[in-house]
Amino acid sequence: MIRCLIVDDEPYARKLLEEFIQNTEELTLIASANNAMEARAILTRQKIDLVFLDIQMPELTGIDFLKSSTRIPLVVFTTAYAEYALQGFEYDAVDYLLKPFDFNRFLKAVNKITERFQIKKPHVASTSANEKDYIFVKDGTRLVKIDLSSLLYIKGSREYVTFVTKTSKTMTLMSMKQLEQELKDDFVRIHNSFIIRLGAVDEITKDEVIINREALPIGATYKKYLLQKL
Repeated sequence: MIRCLIVDDEPYARKLLEEFIQNTEELTLIASANNAMEARAILTRQKIDLVFLDIQMPELTGIDFLKSSTRIPLVVFTTAYAEYALQGFEYDAVDYLLKPFDFNRFLKAVNKITERFQIKKPHVASTSANEKDYIFVKDGTRLVKIDLSSLLYIKGSREYVTFVTKTSKTMTLMSMKQLEQELKDDFVRIHNSFIIRLGAVDEITKDEVIINREALPIGATYKKYLLQKL
């Protein structure tokens, strides 16, 4: 069961989400908050797997809430403002529900949530670089074994990532932020869209990392950390 928290300053929006969650077998509602500060307190006391998060709220917006949080569960944004969609996905949101949304649209989000959650749970248990040198990821209906020592880099695109080796590319639904936290030692994030294996690096220039004749960009905010890891 996926444990949920609702964060929205609109009473009607909270009530609607509460009803939708109660009518969905995969989800269980743990708490409902009308502002980000209340939500932060709940997260310190309760185990939460998923947050339905409104973006436009007084005092502290949903985006600011994410920026100021050191640890956050999976997120589904809920808002009446379509222009925030792209910004929301930059924070690895599972989905973006544009108000007003109906139960059918909510169920589509639930499908994404359950798939991400099924990947996340075994991934956490089996991908410590100090314990195993491989992971299994879901590719369509298959589970594919990825040998960490053969990885060149990982490329992120919204809620999907692609594991790239010299001979294969495997795409799966997974969070770059999650991977960055899980893959230690020989892996480092060099850009919003790229995590590399240091052992695969052939050359580093001012703005790029060269791996297997491919040039990958180095983000300005990641360059210092990359040099520290080297």
